[in-house]
Amino acid sequence: MNAERFAHPNIVPDLVLPFERPYFEGKYRFAALVFARRGAAVLFATECTREFGVGFLDEAGRVAHPDHYPSLDMAARAFLAMGPCSA
Repeated sequence: MNAERFAHPNIVPDLVLPFERPYFEGKYRFAALVFARRGAAVLFATECTREFGVGFLDEAGRVAHPDHYPSLDMAARAFLAMGPCSA
């Protein structure tokens, strides 16, 4: 077996001091706790849904186009695959 295949994603270079930003799902507003950032791409956690997600910070500072994942590992892999994009 290839040990790298099962290695944890390395988000350490992208960690930031956590900060809160809103995101919207339909007419509902949620708080996203952003803890990693690459350009406009962010990795966040939501306490109310107990999920992790990735998205982009828009011009207003909101998390746009969020995708949600049941585990930090899955969200971190998606975040690293996004690269340092701009919204």
